[in-house]
Amino acid sequence: MSGEPDPRLIYARTVEGHDEAAEPRRDLSQGARRILALIDGQRCIGDLPDFARAGELGPIIVELESLRLIEVAGVADEPSEAQRRARAALELTLLNDAKHGLRGLFDAELGSAGQVWEARVADCVNMEVLRRVLREAVDVVYYRSGEAAARRIVAAVRPVFEQAQRAR
Repeated sequence: MSGEPDPRLIYARTVEGHDEAAEPRRDLSQGARRILALIDGQRCIGDLPDFARAGELGPIIVELESLRLIEVAGVADEPSEAQRRARAALELTLLNDAKHGLRGLFDAELGSAGQVWEARVADCVNMEVLRRVLREAVDVVYYRSGEAAARRIVAAVRPVFEQAQRAR
């Protein structure tokens, strides 16, 4: 398997996978361990990108499969056009809610340097892009303004991202 796996694939843990999740014995990366914990025989691969860094999910799935910790359990049905439209509308609403919640926070935490982050957030076209921008931005805020400032940024958008996760 090369690149990203089919997002419709549903994986389940094998017996060895359940054992590894319950009592770690192997030297798995933090990302692989996180994905292993999330694989439950019900979620499809398309539900997992939020839990891995960009480009990381495919190699993790290959690794877990080669170690015989997971196996394909099925293929999810394609969403209907109405379901796709509803999901896109919800994502746009959540994106706008997140942008609204962040408005002015970077200026408050970073002064004039925050204007760059305000612009980057405003330019985000979907929740995944926003998530990537925020990973970098929170690190910058943490190093320049401290942990409390970084926590304020995260707290401003946590409810929106939690709602997005529940909607998946």
